[in-house]
Amino acid sequence: MTPRLSPSLVLAGALLALAGCASGPVVREPARDAFVLLSGGGTPLSNNYSQYLQAKAFATYFQRRYADRPHWVFFGVGNREGEVPILADVRRQVRRDGRLVESWLPGPLRDNRPATRASFLGALRDEVLPMVRGGGTLYLFVGDHGTESRGDNKESVITMWQLRKAEGRDSWSTDNAETLGVAELRRVLAEGIGRGRVVFVMTQCHSGGFHELGSPREVAPPVEWFDRRPAWLRPPAAAPALSAAGFTATDQASPAAGCDPAPDPDTWAGYERYVPEALLGYDLFTLAETGSGRRSLAEAHEAATLVDATIDKPRSTSEHFLETWARAIERIAEDPALTPRAAAAVTAYRWSVDTGRIAAASPALREREVQYARFTRRITEQAPSAGPRLVAGTRAGLEGDVPAGGRGGGSGRSRGGPDEARRAWNEVVRPAWKKAVLAGEIPGLAAAALGFEQRLLELEDQGRNFMTSRGGDALLNEMFWRSGYARPATLDVAKAEAVTSWGAMRREKVGAWAHASADSSVREAATRMRLPGGAPAAGRVASAANSRPPADALDQRTAAARILFYRRVLAAWEFLETMGHTAALEQLRTLTALERTSLP
Repeated sequence: MTPRLSPSLVLAGALLALAGCASGPVVREPARDAFVLLSGGGTPLSNNYSQYLQAKAFATYFQRRYADRPHWVFFGVGNREGEVPILADVRRQVRRDGRLVESWLPGPLRDNRPATRASFLGALRDEVLPMVRGGGTLYLFVGDHGTESRGDNKESVITMWQLRKAEGRDSWSTDNAETLGVAELRRVLAEGIGRGRVVFVMTQCHSGGFHELGSPREVAPPVEWFDRRPAWLRPPAAAPALSAAGFTATDQASPAAGCDPAPDPDTWAGYERYVPEALLGYDLFTLAETGSGRRSLAEAHEAATLVDATIDKPRSTSEHFLETWARAIERIAEDPALTPRAAAAVTAYRWSVDTGRIAAASPALREREVQYARFTRRITEQAPSAGPRLVAGTRAGLEGDVPAGGRGGGSGRSRGGPDEARRAWNEVVRPAWKKAVLAGEIPGLAAAALGFEQRLLELEDQGRNFMTSRGGDALLNEMFWRSGYARPATLDVAKAEAVTSWGAMRREKVGAWAHASADSSVREAATRMRLPGGAPAAGRVASAANSRPPADALDQRTAAARILFYRRVLAAWEFLETMGHTAALEQLRTLTALERTSLP
């Protein structure tokens, strides 16, 4: 007979059981992968058609290959396929009558959301990270604009969508504070990623700082490398722990190539194009499959780097980590407290940087050396006029390399400078031109173009400048709002094309009119402004450019910077192996493995 337990004993047992559960194994969340695209930042003046082509390729890839997996798309103002567009948010230049003319179109994508800071970070916190925190992978693709923040503690910054609509009004304003920096993104990811990880590729300008999502900004050499602890040696500031690695188009300090309002299949170049084409195996113009897709971001990065002959400086997080160590090694190089062993390793580091050779290495380092040899051979093909010199050059030679045919000249202000041109326009040409426009004396000026020109003249009366600065964003902004492209639902195509065509030819038309003026002061002022339509300068030889040798595909300064980067990375790796820095080498292995994560 089983004895009966008293209610108190039952309760006690239940409490013990609960306590046991609390201290026992934790039930882990299932590991799930997620795909996120962020692009189309800034405003309709800067959200170029190339960005839309890239974003559409990624979004299409998500839908075709990972329809059963969660994915998020954040592009521009948030236009969606099958819905009434909110705003024309993509700038596209089209060729009309032999010249590039501005136009705008909505950039609809399936399940698209606005590329604003609140929209993106909110989705990360509430939707994406809870899905991957159990051990999944967040694949993050950023094809936006980017900058470098100001101040002493500079960081890479993504330009988010900055155009805001006034509540209850049909008016928009630009919020330049709509940005996302490395520190904030790292903090949000670290707070919610759990056991998950992040693998990323970013093609925007100044993107290299985002390697600090998974790599420290600074590293500190071990105290054991010194006979006595240097006074300057401090442990680096701790950053939130985050398992993240990936690839960027360039470093933190540099712009990137590829962003183009008029991309052409034969001329569009840059990491912005090459990475998605290599990774996805798509023709970015037609979205047709090419069959050349890669298994990982690492493979796509290598393929893109081999063909990129632009100003880009492609790099990985593991390389960024080693470059951080290179800076640390170069800092300690002259410290008198270095141990003999560390001093010898510094000497070997310098030799490796100067020669491009390493003496002894692990198989992993040799593998990277072979990859860099492929990159360097390709660089010599892309910059043949300087290739041998770049390969044989020392560090000093590479750092001082200047592209052949660089321009010289003094610093004095020449005749026809900006101030003189502005006075000539405001005091002479524009008053006469305005009088002629208002009098209806300009032939061939369609009604829409005439109305637009009158608007520009009115704004110039108020102090705006659309002519001597060649218009810039100011003229572009007026074209966007006055053409009607901004409101695709009510677009009058003929009017829009008339306005933007006039914007493209305004300087040319004013120049032709001014040079043909009966007023000699107007003709002379047009010459000072260097308006088109005048007689060619005396002594100018039209065929002079034809006598120059063909330019290298790759700028020599960029080529030198890439080669020096590869050398410093290899030399730093060799130094760490020589000194037996197991912690740094283990972190390097972790970053490299993460970079090589295969797509599911």
